[in-house]
Amino acid sequence: MDIVEIIPNHLYAGRKLNENGWKFIEQKVHAILNLREEQDKPPFDFTNRLLIWTPISAKEPPQLHWVIAATGMMNAVLDTGYVLYVHDTDGINRLGFILTAFYMQRFGLSRHEALQTVRQRKHDLNPNERYMVLLSQFEAYLKSISIRG
Repeated sequence: MDIVEIIPNHLYAGRKLNENGWKFIEQKVHAILNLREEQDKPPFDFTNRLLIWTPISAKEPPQLHWVIAATGMMNAVLDTGYVLYVHDTDGINRLGFILTAFYMQRFGLSRHEALQTVRQRKHDLNPNERYMVLLSQFEAYLKSISIRG
């Protein structure tokens, strides 16, 4: 299966869902964060679950405010007790980017530390250079708010 456990029993990640992936989602997951440019279409009733579609381009990163909002949303979903699945199409570039940003924000890690940590769970994560630049900007933002706050 292409689904990887990132935070045990709380956060899972991977690629576009296939039939087996949807079975896993139906049994274990309460919320999906889809980064793909195409919406998910669950093959079962998704009532009382969250289906969050916030597409970003595989080639062009979003703006810093998007990263702040997306990581905040991920934290809110997890803090309410939902089990979250995050995915893009191939589970490498955009997924590596958002998981790294999330770990930076949630656990106070540097860009390098966060990427190395998430790669321990999913070895092929590989945000492209443009995403790495945005992660550096996000790291500077996180440092600035910790100094002020």
